[in-house]
Amino acid sequence: MTVFSNTERMNHPTIVKVISENKGGLSDEIPHLVYISREKRPKHPHHYKAGAMNVLTRVSGLMTNAPFMLNVDCDMYANNPEIVLQAMCLHLGSKNENEFAFIQSPQYFYDRPENLCILNEYIGKGIVGIQGPFYQGTGTFHRRDVVYGLCLDQIEHQGNIVEDELLKKFGNSKEFIKSAAQTLEGKTGGYSSNISRSLDEAHRVADCGYEYGSSWGDEVGCLYGATAEDNLTGLVIHSKGWRSGYCLPIPHAFLGCASPSGPAGMRQQKRWATGLLEILFSKRNPILATLIGKLQFRQCLAYLWILTWGLRSIPELCYIALPAYCIITNSTFLPKVQEPTVLIPLALFLIYKLYTLLEYIQAGLSIRSWWVNNCMARIVTTSAWLFGLVNAALEQFGFSEAVFEITQKIHRSQRCR
Repeated sequence: MTVFSNTERMNHPTIVKVISENKGGLSDEIPHLVYISREKRPKHPHHYKAGAMNVLTRVSGLMTNAPFMLNVDCDMYANNPEIVLQAMCLHLGSKNENEFAFIQSPQYFYDRPENLCILNEYIGKGIVGIQGPFYQGTGTFHRRDVVYGLCLDQIEHQGNIVEDELLKKFGNSKEFIKSAAQTLEGKTGGYSSNISRSLDEAHRVADCGYEYGSSWGDEVGCLYGATAEDNLTGLVIHSKGWRSGYCLPIPHAFLGCASPSGPAGMRQQKRWATGLLEILFSKRNPILATLIGKLQFRQCLAYLWILTWGLRSIPELCYIALPAYCIITNSTFLPKVQEPTVLIPLALFLIYKLYTLLEYIQAGLSIRSWWVNNCMARIVTTSAWLFGLVNAALEQFGFSEAVFEITQKIHRSQRCR
């Protein structure tokens, strides 16, 4: 633990610790745990979670070079002991074992079991029939070659790759390039038995300056350019023609803890709205991905549905302001009660609300959950999403820079214990 004693949070060298138990004198066993803390320096951008994911990808490529990777956030845990088996059945049981780029398990919370149920039950299952669910940043089983930038139409033409191309793409680590070439050529190899040599290279590929001059974050790995890096990465993968699978086992695959308070939840919603709008206004938006890429039209509509969350705050805010405006100006925006035309907006309102209530009942949720979530939807849209829209607009005009706000998942009282 001495290596952590004088370590500053945002200014420290690379730390890699290999933990092995019950080795029985064997030096070539796969370690039980490899702890990695990448190098951070004040003047070097570290790209938040996306940068951390890319470091983990490179180090795991040196240590094991496994063809599949599981991505789980630190505040989540495996709730179903068979989830790895079920996800691999989807990967390896698909067409030619090459149909899915990643298998996504939906997010559920043990402290708020009803959150996201409707999203997972209807939206998640609905887009499975197109190109598959969005990459949600956790609970995901990735194919390593897809993370390395492999396109769907390149599978049948996998062969020897020029080393100079790999240097420009993956950086200047010869050991990592060797493992990346093996992955992209479709070869299956064992892990490195020389752990000490892998450790030296692991420190190198986790340096803060390793990605300079390479394609990491642009064409390879988890992509930079938006605080919603998971949605951006999944969108680019889908635009290359890949599909994604949906694993919804019983019991739930993974469980996590929700934001412990209202302000923390609002900060998280604001960050999501900002990141999604960054993607919408970027050159990698789903419309261009459909026109010049291989994103299907209906999948484009699904992405637009989620990317426009922040934009919904404008009509919502205007609608909320209408009653006050009518009182001030002594006017109305709806037909009077005694007029027959009042039945049109009344019928639309009742039909929509009854339909959403039916969705909650079919999902096994209570009427109270439906009422609370409808109320919270109005609050989130006119506050967190509105501020997210303002943040995204300021970034687009160059008045501010993107900031990744970390959501606190533990109550202060629990941290004090």
